[in-house]
Amino acid sequence: MVENLRCELEHQPRLGRLIRVVAEGGQQVELYSTRIEADAESGRPAVNVVHACSPAPQWPPTVRIAAIVPEDPPRLEL
Repeated sequence: MVENLRCELEHQPRLGRLIRVVAEGGQQVELYSTRIEADAESGRPAVNVVHACSPAPQWPPTVRIAAIVPEDPPRLEL
């Protein structure tokens, strides 16, 4: 799951929704969020992934997966 996302980010480093742009060590870093859907067959919940893209001066851009957060399972009403 995450390995597939990592491979996709090599080709589309700006995948997902732009969260913000920050400066890190004098370099611009773009933070993106994307969602990987749940897989009911394997029991894997959906996860939200935050990744950082440093577009310049390197080419290709440097991409780091910063966080993987599983979604909470739906709660039954009490």
